This record gives sequence, structure tokens and C-alpha cells, in this order.
Amino acid sequence: MVRYRLSLISLLLILVMTAAGCQFFSSDKKVSADHARFERIVQAVETLRSTYEQQKFDAIQKLMLPLQGFQQLEGRIQRDFDTYATISLRVAIERIYIKREQIKVNVRWDGAWRRSPAETPVVESGHGVWVWQGTKDILLAGVEGAMPFGKADR
Repeated sequence: MVRYRLSLISLLLILVMTAAGCQFFSSDKKVSADHARFERIVQAVETLRSTYEQQKFDAIQKLMLPLQGFQQLEGRIQRDFDTYATISLRVAIERIYIKREQIKVNVRWDGAWRRSPAETPVVESGHGVWVWQGTKDILLAGVEGAMPFGKADR
């Protein structure tokens, strides 16, 4: 009788653990709002990097808040596109600070700017902070530190 009870208890434990395990590994997990926002921030950084590298000025403008201070930054980016035939840029996120709607993303970057295929590229690297805002739509609100943008002016 004792064996029967132990077997029954063991079977129930296995069933409970199996049910819990199936729920844990379920593919339809709900993502928290904070995690979803974090993913949007990472995607915004990648989109800015790739659109700069692909020299898509209109796409970069869509990532920026319509601030007067960005007119100078936009001008420097446009001069980069006018000056360099190809741009190669790598960006690594080192840290993300989120305080309400303001987001500060510390980035480390390195890039190569080439005027023509035959010319030796200009290579540079640095650290900076890309300031973003938003919860659903993540838009660039500022840049601080050494930036890859505006290479033609340096």
C-alpha cells in the first residue's frame, strides 16, 4: 500500500512538473512592456547605423525628433554622404539608461569612410551617447561625445 501511494505521488509530481515545463517552454510567451521597449531601442540604434552606412538621408531624418539643433547634425551627415562613396560603420551598445521617456545609449563605434574604391579609407573609432526619446516610437533626441557623423567636417 505504501508503494502504491509513493507511486501515485510520484506520478502526480511528474505530471505537475511536465505541465509547468510545457508552459515554461511555450512559444506564445508574453513579452513584458519593458523588454519590448528595450528591443525597440536596440532596433532604433541598428536602424540608425544601417541607414547611415547605406547613406539614406531621408530614413535618418525619420529617426530624429524635429528639433532645431538637428539642422547642424543633418548638414554634417549630408556632407558625409556627398564626400564619401562608401561608409562602413560598426556600433556596439555598451549600456542603456532609461528614465521615463528619455533613453541614453552608450555606444562604441568604429568606421571606415572611403571617397573612392581605389583610395585608402579614413578609419576612426570612438565612444558617445545617443539620446533617444519615446516609449512606442523611439526617436533620436541628441548626441553626445565622439560621433561617427560629420566625418567630412573633421
